[in-house]
Amino acid sequence: MNARVECPTCPTKQCFVQQHCTPEWIQIINRSKEQTVYQKGQLLFREGDRVSGLYFVQNGKVKVVSNGLNDKEHIVRLANDGYVIGHCAVAGESYPVGAIALEDTVACFLSNELLKSAYLENPTFTLAFMFYYSAELRKMESRLKYVAQMSIREKVAEALLYLHDIFGVSDTDQILSVTMSRQELADLVGTNAEQVTRQLSLFQDEKIITKQGKDLQLLRIDLLRKMVDSYRHGVK
Repeated sequence: MNARVECPTCPTKQCFVQQHCTPEWIQIINRSKEQTVYQKGQLLFREGDRVSGLYFVQNGKVKVVSNGLNDKEHIVRLANDGYVIGHCAVAGESYPVGAIALEDTVACFLSNELLKSAYLENPTFTLAFMFYYSAELRKMESRLKYVAQMSIREKVAEALLYLHDIFGVSDTDQILSVTMSRQELADLVGTNAEQVTRQLSLFQDEKIITKQGKDLQLLRIDLLRKMVDSYRHGVK
């Protein structure tokens, strides 16, 4: 994971740079980017830090967090390969959120100056970012609205589905491809760890999930989706 990944040969094909920049600018960005390996639990950036650029997740898993009253953490969104983070603020502002690696993660950092030039020289790149910002804002507003209306059962089902949709499961046994604590699951949907633990036990009794050590195996994804379909309708 320590070897530098070059943009022209990067395996993360969903990367914005690869998808939307000209070959010339892919080379420029490749020469100018900072690529860093973040260990599990390490901050990529802290809430309140001054914005100096954007982070592109090359490989790994990240949680984007915001601290409320009494420093209670709320997980705003999750990110994996190809995702952009740090885009909720622009140059001259401060990050309204922080980002923490959920596992060892490689991220590429593009400075404000580099991004400004890339936006001016790559209209397709700029337009893609506009659509991306719009879609992310719409998804965030929708999730805030419907999660607030859910029961505890529905909230825990939603947390499991969100992990499934972002990170996926193993092909052979449907075990979630990320391990998160009960508190992190609670922070994802605005409840507490005790309620999450209790509901997971109920799901296990109902043969909807099973526990494999610290990992969770989703046995009936269809039933989890059925619990929250009325809320999720139209939200991609």
